[in-house]
Amino acid sequence: KSNEIHVINNTSLELGDKGLVTFLGNSGCGKTTLLNAIGGLDNVNSGEIYIDNEKITTRRSGKRDNIRNAYVGYIFQNYLLLENYSVYNNLRIQLEVIGVLDIKEQRKRIEYALRCVGLFKFKNKKVRNLSGGQMQRVSIARALVKNCDIIIADEPTGNVDSENTIQIM
Repeated sequence: KSNEIHVINNTSLELGDKGLVTFLGNSGCGKTTLLNAIGGLDNVNSGEIYIDNEKITTRRSGKRDNIRNAYVGYIFQNYLLLENYSVYNNLRIQLEVIGVLDIKEQRKRIEYALRCVGLFKFKNKKVRNLSGGQMQRVSIARALVKNCDIIIADEPTGNVDSENTIQIM
């Protein structure tokens, strides 16, 4: 169609089991679109995307969501947190979504993730009362708490100061 914009064309990549991959490019060049496609958030018109040997490109959105929940932690550029909930409850809800219902296990994972991002003392604070950098770190903790194989991070340190950027990376 004349109004369509094709962002990712003739692209093929295979990512190893371990390591850090970075996509660099100008604003608007398709980095977020590529990450959303890889993570199963955006549909693709052609081609194949696999996560842990499971093809996600032909799956219905519910099955794609299940695969993503099992294998992928997502750090969104705009946080996507529940602002009226506490920091702790934002992470607890993520654990419930993936089936971690044991309270002790939830507490252990949440406390570990919050300590990793330096926000343990804010665990009971409502997200709406945090700074942008703190919200970003809650978003990072939400991905870490899943203890998943893959973390997709869309500008994970864009709103974080240099000291916390080093700690997070």
